[in-house]
Amino acid sequence: MIAPGGDAGVIQVPGATFGLAVTLDCNARLLALDPFEGGKAAVAEAARNIACTGARPLGITDCLNFGNPEKPEVFFQFREACRGISEACVAFDTPVTGGNVSFYNESPSGAIDPTPTIGMVGVLERVTDRVPSHFGEPGDRILILGATRGALGGSAYWAELAGFVGGQPARVDLEAERRLQHLLVDAAGQGLLRSAHDCSEGGLAVALAEAAIGGPYARHAFGATVALEAYGAGLADAPLLFGEDGARAVVSAAAGDVERLKDLCATHGVPVCDAGSVDSANGMLRVSTGSGALEWDLRHLRRTYFDAIPRRMRHTEVDRSVEA
Repeated sequence: MIAPGGDAGVIQVPGATFGLAVTLDCNARLLALDPFEGGKAAVAEAARNIACTGARPLGITDCLNFGNPEKPEVFFQFREACRGISEACVAFDTPVTGGNVSFYNESPSGAIDPTPTIGMVGVLERVTDRVPSHFGEPGDRILILGATRGALGGSAYWAELAGFVGGQPARVDLEAERRLQHLLVDAAGQGLLRSAHDCSEGGLAVALAEAAIGGPYARHAFGATVALEAYGAGLADAPLLFGEDGARAVVSAAAGDVERLKDLCATHGVPVCDAGSVDSANGMLRVSTGSGALEWDLRHLRRTYFDAIPRRMRHTEVDRSVEA
Protein backbone atom coordinates (compact mmCIF):
# COMPACT_ATOMS: atom_id res chain seq x y z
CA MET A 1 0.00 0.00 0.00
CA ILE A 2 3.05 2.25 0.48
CA ALA A 3 6.09 1.07 -1.46
CA PRO A 4 9.72 1.44 -0.33
CA GLY A 5 11.18 4.93 -0.62
CA GLY A 6 9.42 6.72 2.22
CA ASP A 7 9.43 6.64 6.00
CA ALA A 8 8.05 3.11 6.20
CA GLY A 9 6.47 0.53 3.92
CA VAL A 10 2.83 -0.34 4.52
CA ILE A 11 1.49 -3.82 3.75
CA GLN A 12 -2.18 -4.74 3.78
CA VAL A 13 -3.02 -8.03 5.44
CA PRO A 14 -5.06 -10.08 2.93
CA GLY A 15 -8.70 -10.30 3.85
CA ALA A 16 -8.34 -7.71 6.62
CA THR A 17 -8.91 -3.96 6.90
CA PHE A 18 -5.74 -3.32 8.89
CA GLY A 19 -2.16 -3.08 7.70
CA LEU A 20 1.40 -3.36 8.94
CA ALA A 21 4.03 -0.65 8.68
CA VAL A 22 7.69 -1.71 8.66
CA THR A 23 10.94 0.27 8.79
CA LEU A 24 14.66 -0.13 9.48
CA ASP A 25 16.88 2.50 11.12
CA CYS A 26 20.31 3.21 12.57
CA ASN A 27 22.67 6.19 12.66
CA ALA A 28 26.15 4.82 13.42
CA ARG A 29 27.64 8.30 13.63
CA LEU A 30 25.47 9.19 16.64
CA LEU A 31 26.27 5.87 18.32
CA ALA A 32 30.01 6.35 17.85
CA LEU A 33 29.78 9.69 19.65
CA ASP A 34 27.30 8.73 22.38
CA PRO A 35 26.18 5.08 22.35
CA PHE A 36 23.50 5.62 25.00
CA GLU A 37 21.81 8.55 23.25
CA GLY A 38 22.47 6.90 19.88
CA GLY A 39 20.71 3.73 21.00
CA LYS A 40 17.69 5.75 22.07
CA ALA A 41 17.81 7.73 18.83
CA ALA A 42 17.75 4.58 16.66
CA VAL A 43 14.53 3.40 18.29
CA ALA A 44 13.03 6.91 18.30
CA GLU A 45 13.69 7.40 14.58
CA ALA A 46 12.15 4.03 13.75
CA ALA A 47 9.07 4.89 15.81
CA ARG A 48 8.74 8.30 14.11
CA ASN A 49 8.91 6.61 10.72
CA ILE A 50 6.18 4.15 11.67
CA ALA A 51 3.97 6.90 13.14
CA CYS A 52 4.39 9.09 10.04
CA THR A 53 2.41 6.48 8.07
CA GLY A 54 -0.36 6.65 10.66
CA ALA A 55 0.57 3.35 12.27
CA ARG A 56 1.11 2.74 15.98
CA PRO A 57 4.60 1.41 16.86
CA LEU A 58 4.24 -2.15 18.08
CA GLY A 59 7.62 -3.89 18.56
CA ILE A 60 11.18 -4.19 17.35
CA THR A 61 13.81 -6.66 16.29
CA ASP A 62 17.47 -5.72 16.27
CA CYS A 63 20.82 -6.55 14.70
CA LEU A 64 23.56 -5.43 17.10
CA ASN A 65 26.85 -5.05 15.21
CA PHE A 66 30.02 -4.19 17.15
CA GLY A 67 33.73 -4.79 17.24
CA ASN A 68 35.67 -7.01 19.64
CA PRO A 69 33.80 -6.99 23.00
CA GLU A 70 36.98 -8.08 24.80
CA LYS A 71 38.17 -4.50 24.33
CA PRO A 72 36.79 -2.30 27.12
CA GLU A 73 35.80 0.56 24.81
CA VAL A 74 33.82 -1.76 22.53
CA PHE A 75 32.07 -3.48 25.43
CA PHE A 76 31.20 -0.02 26.78
CA GLN A 77 29.62 0.86 23.42
CA PHE A 78 27.63 -2.37 23.45
CA ARG A 79 26.43 -1.95 27.02
CA GLU A 80 25.41 1.69 26.60
CA ALA A 81 23.69 1.14 23.26
CA CYS A 82 21.65 -1.70 24.76
CA ARG A 83 20.77 0.53 27.72
CA GLY A 84 19.58 3.28 25.37
CA ILE A 85 17.56 0.87 23.22
CA SER A 86 15.95 -0.58 26.36
CA GLU A 87 15.02 2.83 27.76
CA ALA A 88 13.37 3.88 24.49
CA CYS A 89 11.52 0.58 24.10
CA VAL A 90 10.10 0.88 27.61
CA ALA A 91 9.01 4.47 26.93
CA PHE A 92 7.29 3.55 23.65
CA ASP A 93 5.91 0.19 24.83
CA THR A 94 7.66 -1.55 21.93
CA PRO A 95 9.14 -4.84 23.19
CA VAL A 96 12.17 -6.46 21.57
CA THR A 97 10.72 -9.62 20.01
CA GLY A 98 14.00 -11.03 18.71
CA GLY A 99 17.28 -10.17 17.06
CA ASN A 100 20.93 -11.09 16.89
CA VAL A 101 24.35 -9.88 18.00
CA SER A 102 27.39 -9.75 15.71
CA PHE A 103 30.76 -9.16 17.42
CA TYR A 104 34.38 -9.00 16.25
CA ASN A 105 33.58 -6.80 13.23
CA GLU A 106 37.06 -5.34 12.81
CA SER A 107 39.74 -4.75 10.24
CA PRO A 108 43.44 -3.96 10.74
CA SER A 109 42.45 -0.29 11.04
CA GLY A 110 40.09 -0.97 13.95
CA ALA A 111 36.51 -1.76 14.89
CA ILE A 112 33.46 -0.70 12.93
CA ASP A 113 31.35 2.08 14.38
CA PRO A 114 28.67 0.60 16.66
CA THR A 115 25.71 -0.23 14.43
CA PRO A 116 22.72 -1.58 16.34
CA THR A 117 20.15 -1.64 13.55
CA ILE A 118 16.49 -1.41 14.60
CA GLY A 119 13.70 -3.06 12.62
CA MET A 120 10.28 -1.90 13.80
CA VAL A 121 6.74 -2.95 12.96
CA GLY A 122 3.56 -1.00 13.60
CA VAL A 123 -0.14 -1.62 13.14
CA LEU A 124 -2.42 0.59 11.05
CA GLU A 125 -5.96 -0.14 12.19
CA ARG A 126 -7.48 0.99 8.87
CA VAL A 127 -5.12 0.70 5.95
CA THR A 128 -7.17 3.38 4.17
CA ASP A 129 -5.80 5.88 6.73
CA ARG A 130 -2.22 5.42 5.51
CA VAL A 131 -0.18 8.59 5.03
CA PRO A 132 2.56 8.86 2.37
CA SER A 133 5.87 10.62 2.97
CA HIS A 134 5.81 13.05 0.05
CA PHE A 135 3.89 16.16 -0.94
CA GLY A 136 1.15 15.39 -3.43
CA GLU A 137 -1.33 18.24 -3.85
CA PRO A 138 -0.63 21.88 -4.87
CA GLY A 139 -2.17 24.33 -2.42
CA ASP A 140 -1.70 22.12 0.64
CA ARG A 141 -0.18 23.80 3.68
CA ILE A 142 3.20 22.64 5.02
CA LEU A 143 3.55 22.45 8.79
CA ILE A 144 6.54 21.63 10.98
CA LEU A 145 5.73 19.59 14.07
CA GLY A 146 8.09 19.80 17.05
CA ALA A 147 10.72 22.30 18.19
CA THR A 148 14.39 22.71 17.37
CA ARG A 149 17.48 23.91 19.19
CA GLY A 150 19.63 23.48 16.10
CA ALA A 151 21.78 20.59 17.40
CA LEU A 152 24.69 20.00 15.00
CA GLY A 153 26.67 17.49 17.08
CA GLY A 154 27.13 14.33 15.01
CA SER A 155 25.20 15.88 12.13
CA ALA A 156 25.49 15.00 8.46
CA TYR A 157 26.13 18.71 7.83
CA TRP A 158 29.33 18.70 9.87
CA ALA A 159 30.40 15.27 8.62
CA GLU A 160 29.83 15.90 4.90
CA LEU A 161 30.63 19.59 4.53
CA ALA A 162 33.19 20.15 7.28
CA GLY A 163 34.74 16.68 7.43
CA PHE A 164 34.18 16.67 11.19
CA VAL A 165 32.50 13.88 13.15
CA GLY A 166 32.18 15.14 16.70
CA GLY A 167 30.23 17.18 19.19
CA GLN A 168 27.38 16.12 21.44
CA PRO A 169 24.43 14.72 19.50
CA ALA A 170 20.98 16.00 20.35
CA ARG A 171 19.59 14.53 23.56
CA VAL A 172 16.62 12.25 22.89
CA ASP A 173 13.49 13.54 24.62
CA LEU A 174 11.47 10.33 24.87
CA GLU A 175 8.37 12.08 26.17
CA ALA A 176 8.39 14.55 23.25
CA GLU A 177 8.88 11.63 20.87
CA ARG A 178 5.93 9.79 22.40
CA ARG A 179 3.68 12.86 22.12
CA LEU A 180 4.62 13.27 18.45
CA GLN A 181 3.85 9.59 17.76
CA HIS A 182 0.42 9.86 19.34
CA LEU A 183 -0.32 13.07 17.42
CA LEU A 184 0.64 11.56 14.06
CA VAL A 185 -1.48 8.44 14.64
CA ASP A 186 -4.45 10.52 15.84
CA ALA A 187 -4.19 13.00 12.93
CA ALA A 188 -3.99 10.17 10.38
CA GLY A 189 -7.04 8.49 11.89
CA GLN A 190 -8.98 11.74 11.54
CA GLY A 191 -7.88 12.19 7.92
CA LEU A 192 -6.01 15.44 8.59
CA LEU A 193 -2.69 14.59 6.92
CA ARG A 194 -1.85 14.51 3.21
CA SER A 195 1.79 13.59 3.92
CA ALA A 196 4.18 13.17 6.85
CA HIS A 197 7.97 12.82 6.86
CA ASP A 198 10.22 12.74 9.91
CA CYS A 199 13.24 15.01 10.40
CA SER A 200 16.38 12.99 11.00
CA GLU A 201 19.72 12.83 9.18
CA GLY A 202 20.32 16.14 7.40
CA GLY A 203 17.77 18.02 9.49
CA LEU A 204 14.87 20.15 8.33
CA ALA A 205 16.32 21.15 4.95
CA VAL A 206 16.80 17.54 3.87
CA ALA A 207 13.35 16.55 5.18
CA LEU A 208 11.75 19.33 3.12
CA ALA A 209 13.75 18.33 0.03
CA GLU A 210 12.84 14.65 0.38
CA ALA A 211 9.13 15.46 0.85
CA ALA A 212 9.22 17.66 -2.25
CA ILE A 213 11.14 15.41 -4.67
CA GLY A 214 8.87 12.41 -4.05
CA GLY A 215 9.67 8.73 -4.06
CA PRO A 216 11.68 6.84 -6.69
CA TYR A 217 8.56 5.97 -8.70
CA ALA A 218 6.75 9.30 -8.33
CA ARG A 219 5.31 10.79 -11.51
CA HIS A 220 6.02 14.32 -10.29
CA ALA A 221 7.99 16.25 -7.74
CA PHE A 222 6.08 19.10 -6.13
CA GLY A 223 7.53 22.53 -5.53
CA ALA A 224 7.23 24.17 -2.14
CA THR A 225 7.57 27.63 -0.64
CA VAL A 226 8.60 27.59 3.02
CA ALA A 227 9.22 30.54 5.37
CA LEU A 228 11.28 29.71 8.47
CA GLU A 229 11.58 33.19 9.99
CA ALA A 230 9.10 32.25 12.73
CA TYR A 231 10.60 28.79 13.34
CA GLY A 232 13.75 28.39 15.41
CA ALA A 233 13.93 32.14 16.00
CA GLY A 234 17.45 33.34 16.73
CA LEU A 235 19.21 30.38 15.10
CA ALA A 236 21.77 30.89 12.36
CA ASP A 237 21.00 29.26 9.01
CA ALA A 238 23.19 26.17 9.47
CA PRO A 239 21.66 24.94 12.75
CA LEU A 240 18.18 25.98 11.63
CA LEU A 241 18.35 24.11 8.33
CA PHE A 242 20.61 21.18 9.23
CA GLY A 243 20.31 20.70 13.00
CA GLU A 244 19.26 17.14 13.84
CA ASP A 245 16.99 17.54 16.87
CA GLY A 246 14.54 14.67 17.19
CA ALA A 247 10.78 14.60 17.80
CA ARG A 248 10.05 16.53 14.59
CA ALA A 249 8.17 15.92 11.35
CA VAL A 250 7.25 17.85 8.22
CA VAL A 251 3.61 17.31 7.29
CA SER A 252 1.20 18.65 4.70
CA ALA A 253 -2.53 19.17 5.10
CA ALA A 254 -5.42 20.54 3.09
CA ALA A 255 -5.86 24.25 3.81
CA GLY A 256 -9.30 23.60 5.28
CA ASP A 257 -7.89 21.14 7.83
CA VAL A 258 -5.08 23.29 9.21
CA GLU A 259 -6.98 24.74 12.16
CA ARG A 260 -8.21 21.31 13.25
CA LEU A 261 -4.66 20.00 12.98
CA LYS A 262 -3.34 22.90 15.08
CA ASP A 263 -5.97 22.20 17.73
CA LEU A 264 -4.92 18.55 17.77
CA CYS A 265 -1.28 19.60 18.20
CA ALA A 266 -2.28 21.68 21.21
CA THR A 267 -4.17 18.70 22.66
CA HIS A 268 -1.09 16.49 22.36
CA GLY A 269 1.36 19.17 23.50
CA VAL A 270 3.32 19.27 20.24
CA PRO A 271 4.62 22.65 18.94
CA VAL A 272 3.49 23.45 15.39
CA CYS A 273 4.57 26.01 12.79
CA ASP A 274 2.49 26.73 9.67
CA ALA A 275 5.50 27.31 7.44
CA GLY A 276 4.43 27.32 3.80
CA SER A 277 2.60 25.71 0.93
CA VAL A 278 2.96 23.01 -1.71
CA ASP A 279 3.40 24.47 -5.20
CA SER A 280 3.01 23.16 -8.73
CA ALA A 281 4.52 19.95 -10.04
CA ASN A 282 8.22 19.94 -10.98
CA GLY A 283 8.74 23.44 -9.66
CA MET A 284 11.24 24.89 -7.21
CA LEU A 285 11.89 24.36 -3.53
CA ARG A 286 12.11 27.84 -2.00
CA VAL A 287 13.13 28.33 1.63
CA SER A 288 13.49 31.70 3.34
CA THR A 289 15.22 32.31 6.67
CA GLY A 290 15.93 35.43 8.68
CA SER A 291 19.09 36.05 6.66
CA GLY A 292 17.85 35.45 3.12
CA ALA A 293 16.26 33.07 0.62
CA LEU A 294 17.44 29.82 -0.97
CA GLU A 295 16.01 27.85 -3.86
CA TRP A 296 16.66 24.56 -5.64
CA ASP A 297 15.36 23.10 -8.90
CA LEU A 298 13.55 19.88 -7.98
CA ARG A 299 14.55 18.08 -11.16
CA HIS A 300 18.17 18.66 -10.23
CA LEU A 301 17.51 17.49 -6.67
CA ARG A 302 15.86 14.29 -7.92
CA ARG A 303 18.84 13.48 -10.13
CA THR A 304 21.28 14.20 -7.30
CA TYR A 305 19.30 12.05 -4.86
CA PHE A 306 18.32 9.04 -6.95
CA ASP A 307 21.46 8.82 -9.10
CA ALA A 308 23.83 8.86 -6.11
CA ILE A 309 24.68 5.15 -6.09
CA PRO A 310 25.08 4.76 -9.88
CA ARG A 311 27.19 7.93 -9.87
CA ARG A 312 29.43 6.56 -7.13
CA MET A 313 29.76 3.23 -8.94
CA ARG A 314 30.86 5.02 -12.12
CA HIS A 315 33.52 6.88 -10.12
CA THR A 316 34.72 3.60 -8.64
CA GLU A 317 35.09 2.06 -12.09
CA VAL A 318 37.07 5.09 -13.28
CA ASP A 319 39.33 4.94 -10.21
CA ARG A 320 40.06 1.26 -10.77
CA SER A 321 40.93 1.80 -14.43
CA VAL A 322 43.33 4.57 -13.44
CA GLU A 323 45.01 2.29 -10.90
CA ALA A 324 45.32 -0.46 -13.52
